Amino acid sequence: MEDTPAPRPYRHGNLPNAMRAAARSILDEAGPDGVGLRETARRVGVSATAAYRHFDSKEDLLASVAAEGFRELSAAMRAAVDSREPVIGLGLAYVEFALQKRGLFRLMFGPLLVERGKYPSLNEAVNDALSLIQQVVTGEERRAHDDNPATLAAWGLVHGLSTLFIDGLVPESQARVMAEKILLRSKPESPRVAAP
Repeated sequence: MEDTPAPRPYRHGNLPNAMRAAARSILDEAGPDGVGLRETARRVGVSATAAYRHFDSKEDLLASVAAEGFRELSAAMRAAVDSREPVIGLGLAYVEFALQKRGLFRLMFGPLLVERGKYPSLNEAVNDALSLIQQVVTGEERRAHDDNPATLAAWGLVHGLSTLFIDGLVPESQARVMAEKILLRSKPESPRVAAP
């Protein structure tokens, strides 16, 4: 009777988390186009079949990673809002997130963002982040951020600065100081109270 080798023990208590972590490493090295289910599974040490049990496609994996990124961005902005200058704190947190997590940031604001309606978890995470920006900028808690000019202006400013910095159009050594100066100059005025 031949001895059959014992099956290899399953090494991951949470394969989806391990897959997301591996995908994030690939994002940092090669960008979103470098991420594939097979390569991600190989890095984690499981078969592609195991990966497909948790993610239907490369896009499904990337949407899950992007949702995780938006939750992390929201947490960073939320922590920064406790400062004396909430709008500036929020903006600096956004820029800092982009500088520290370039591959993830590019994924989050790539083509998946337009198609986020296909991925409920991603859609919710995006809406939470944009609602937080709106709440800090305008004081309004409603979710209709798409039609709010102040929210779009604030988001456009910090997102544009972040993109300039991570694309190397402004030296990183100057990024944080420049972002703070720009945000201080563009600080919205306090709402005016109408005379009685």
